Amino acid sequence: MPKASRKELEMSVATMLGVEDVEGPTLAQARRKWDAWKADERDLSVVNDLLGLRVWTRTAEYEDSDNVLRALAKLGSPTGGNDPAAISALTWALLPGATRIAYQLSDLASNVDELVASHLWTSARTFRWESRRSTAMSILRDTRRGVHAELGVGDAARRADRTWYQTVCVEPESPTWHDCIVGPADAWTDSATLDLLDLFAQATRAGVITRSERTLLIDLATVAHSIGENYSVNRGRGGLAGTAPVEVVANRNGLNSRTVRRRAARSLDKLKAFTAAPTATGAYPTGRTAQISGLGYAR
Repeated sequence: MPKASRKELEMSVATMLGVEDVEGPTLAQARRKWDAWKADERDLSVVNDLLGLRVWTRTAEYEDSDNVLRALAKLGSPTGGNDPAAISALTWALLPGATRIAYQLSDLASNVDELVASHLWTSARTFRWESRRSTAMSILRDTRRGVHAELGVGDAARRADRTWYQTVCVEPESPTWHDCIVGPADAWTDSATLDLLDLFAQATRAGVITRSERTLLIDLATVAHSIGENYSVNRGRGGLAGTAPVEVVANRNGLNSRTVRRRAARSLDKLKAFTAAPTATGAYPTGRTAQISGLGYAR
């Protein structure tokens, strides 16, 4: 499916917010209230009509522009005027920035327009106008972080829900379940591979990696092994983060390939540090350090 254009995403996000038509009911209501809002918030007097706001902000001084946007946030906040129409006006004013976020993140989810619209509204509605400045930047930053958290991307996801961030979904029919319990029939029989599985087990018991991270690595190794001898272990972290196995595992589990590669790389980095750290007896956790720099696996 081709990537949506900025214009398409702008229209889609605007439609989700109900601000796609300046003559539509949402913006029409905000425009009718503009004079009353100006009486309550003098900073809004810089334009006679809401529709002039975007053009004005392009040439206005930063502080003046921030004062206007913060006034709208105040009018729409539960701790201010509690008027949802003001939030609609604010999200309309911030639509170009929201569109930029949607376009930049469009590779991560097909419904990125819905996510951006939802988090933009929430971020605008909950903006702490009493204590925060940089209204546009803050709301758009919160919007991006909210979308990241919902998609399981980056530190925002880790802070929002550590358990879900570390979770890898596996279909009930996935061979991973069998592999985790008894090992695949033809792959996990040689000593080097058994050492690798032992490393995974030790690292899991030590809390270095989670069970879901171990499952992901085993799934990647199984797929990479099944590709055959022509697949080089020099490709992407000993072959485990190569394009072919990552795409197979991502499709199998309903994940984005970037998410799978990122989680695998993070787990491999933790395993590398685990094997490099001597235990209290002076021995390395696995009794050897071979192969872990790339986590090359045996066939």
